[in-house]
Amino acid sequence: MRCFLCSNVFGDANNLVKHLKVIHGLCTGRTLYLQCDQVGCSRFFNSFSGLRKHLNKCHVNSACDVIVETEPPHCQTVLDSTNANPAEETYEAEVESEPALSSEHLVNSCASVISDLKAAGVAQSVVNSFVTSMEDIVQEIHEHAKESVIQGVFRDQRDTETCKNVEGCFNQLENPFTALNSDYKQSKFITSKWETVEPVELVIGSRFDSRLNKNTGTYDQVVVRDKFMYIPILSTLKSIFKSEHAREMLKSPNISDSKLRDIYDGSFFNTHPLFSSERHTIQIQMFYDDFEVGNPLGSKKGVHKMGGIYFTLRNFSPKWNSILANIHLCALFHAQDIKRYGFSAILDPIVRDLKQLESNGIDIPFYGGCVRGSVIQVTGDNLGLHSLFGLVESFSARYCCRFCLAEKEDFQTEFSEEAPKIVLRTKEAHSAHCQEIANKPSLPYVFGVKRSCLLNSLTYFHTTENYSVDVMHDLLEGVAQFELKQLFLYLKEHITLAELNSRILSFDYGFTERCNRPVAVNLSAESNDLGLNAIQSWCLLRNVPLIFGDLVASTNQHWALLILLLQIVNLVFSPTLSQGLCVYLKHLIVEHHKLFKEVYPQKKLLPKHHFLIHYPRCIQKIRPVLHSWCMRYEGKHNFFKKQLKSFKNVTKTLAKKHQNYMAHKWRSSTTFIRLDIGPGKSVSLNMINGGSVIAMQMKMSNFDKVIKVTWAKHNGYAYRQHLVVCGEVLCEMPLFYQIESVVIIQNKPVLLTIPLFTVAFQEHFFAYEVTRTKKDFVAFQVDDLPYPRPFDIQMSCGENDTTMYVVPYCYL
Repeated sequence: MRCFLCSNVFGDANNLVKHLKVIHGLCTGRTLYLQCDQVGCSRFFNSFSGLRKHLNKCHVNSACDVIVETEPPHCQTVLDSTNANPAEETYEAEVESEPALSSEHLVNSCASVISDLKAAGVAQSVVNSFVTSMEDIVQEIHEHAKESVIQGVFRDQRDTETCKNVEGCFNQLENPFTALNSDYKQSKFITSKWETVEPVELVIGSRFDSRLNKNTGTYDQVVVRDKFMYIPILSTLKSIFKSEHAREMLKSPNISDSKLRDIYDGSFFNTHPLFSSERHTIQIQMFYDDFEVGNPLGSKKGVHKMGGIYFTLRNFSPKWNSILANIHLCALFHAQDIKRYGFSAILDPIVRDLKQLESNGIDIPFYGGCVRGSVIQVTGDNLGLHSLFGLVESFSARYCCRFCLAEKEDFQTEFSEEAPKIVLRTKEAHSAHCQEIANKPSLPYVFGVKRSCLLNSLTYFHTTENYSVDVMHDLLEGVAQFELKQLFLYLKEHITLAELNSRILSFDYGFTERCNRPVAVNLSAESNDLGLNAIQSWCLLRNVPLIFGDLVASTNQHWALLILLLQIVNLVFSPTLSQGLCVYLKHLIVEHHKLFKEVYPQKKLLPKHHFLIHYPRCIQKIRPVLHSWCMRYEGKHNFFKKQLKSFKNVTKTLAKKHQNYMAHKWRSSTTFIRLDIGPGKSVSLNMINGGSVIAMQMKMSNFDKVIKVTWAKHNGYAYRQHLVVCGEVLCEMPLFYQIESVVIIQNKPVLLTIPLFTVAFQEHFFAYEVTRTKKDFVAFQVDDLPYPRPFDIQMSCGENDTTMYVVPYCYL
């Protein structure tokens, strides 16, 4: 039986499992990934017992055909039960070399378990208690195994030389948990074995504070030095490019069409003095946001509010940057310290490292020398970016747009960047504003500028050339909920609030949206939103036409406004665009804003409505803005929110835990595996209805074995029977295919589908009408799909409407 990691061959399943545990250091856990590498089989398992049962059931006969002589010397030990009577000297030689190697891998396995416990937010005291208990259990197992072997094999011959050798072998076995039974040992092991990038504690400023004097019992005024944690960017970059995963993630697809897919297709990248002139560069995208690590509703709300600066590498494609392990911590600090001291102290070490990266670069082995780099974009929510860039943090201010110098009153009348009152910010104008505020500190701000930003001292970055926008906060949590609320208030003239919420709660959103179903909406006049989070808002917005379309006529102006908003959202969320669609988006935004003022003359457009007019230019500069939204970065906050058990030196505690966790993840062989499968079985293609289509397309025999599974998850998207995929787009009309079977061939999901007929795009329901056909099966490899995300077949809420619809999530 063959190991899927090193291709060594073993006599039975037990020896193979021992090999995986001892030699490769694999251990039970959520990230365990095991593959059956026998001929004609590629099943996956998440437990050793599952792999063992499968091998004994399906491949037990292969054990007699193999010869265990391809295993390296250190693996040919008494683990192989086929060696009945090995020579005594051979046995001694093996047991001398084996324990040390086994011990090292066992300690690695134990350290992985401990790291996973810490990452799950388990308190350090509980981790230590667990390690102590496991140390005792393992010691008892050692003693029990030794006595069992001696009693069973050497009953009346305990004084023989062989018995003493066996007893000495057991005594040489080290308890793997002994090397990890304290905080110091755990930290030392992780730092040395996994090359942790250690955070550095720096002083952000000093202030006076009242502290209790234990001698006098009174409070004295003392000087307090506030600190923050900085994780050196250069060290993190060197660690990333040392990893074996980096080379794979740097591979770019060979696509030579005119579509706009990523930042390297944009005019900003192609005219940039660094990125466009050098073949290999490091493109850093930074992110800043505040988050609460304590109870956000408790009495100490805001006391432990933290600020974090993360970064990702835009050199990696979006499918890799969606993995949280590819989002790296740069700085961690108390949010209230920013109010006291500003961002200069935080940004100073970051900018120093970035300047060194811009001038000298870092050595990347597989690029064959030093590679320079810089910040390509900074992303975040509007408040975070304004705070970081030194702009006004109130969106009720006169100049509250970071892209232009329009006054807030102009937001209600100017709906395009070509309008005469829309003057874009430039480097020269921004420098003049910073100089004016420096000369007159009494001014609150000058054209929205409160202070200069230290990032502008970089050679290859300036805040006025930062084109990242956040569709999550602008659209999903802003414009979409505000306009849906106005629509629902209008619909209350036809149905009651209870009926409205009943339709929302009872609607069948489909399997893919089972976790994103919206809750009952809040229509109180106190806020502009519906009380939904971003993903619930997106789910509701896309399905509102099907939920309420039977109540409104197609000529209704309120409905026309909703359709315009959906068109804008689908274009903005498209992973692939064209130059023509950018121009089309600009006209849609103008038309939408004008219609809003006509339908709701008493309502004012939000500042987020104004930000939309800059989206077309931003897309032309950096291409799909979906790749710079906050959703995945805010998912990173969850690591810190579930970690804190002690509020003493919060930043240092969280930063060290995060860096240890990241070191573990980047050294793990399973972190960047983008395929997960559900239950299945090995079958021949001729046993699958339509399997001959797969055999013909994949150039296989009808008798070849494949794994038929109930579901497969690839690059974050789950595929299962009855879901729908877009197989191709013909004459601007998407062709849909309903999944019949999911099979795994050579570690890749292949979808066996039945073609659907696309009748038309029903604009009133903003969905594609489809019908089933009697055409033959069609097979697709998931990587070949133009749009990888699957769809559901849905129906409207109309009583007599049995039409099947596919609701798009982007422009197809």
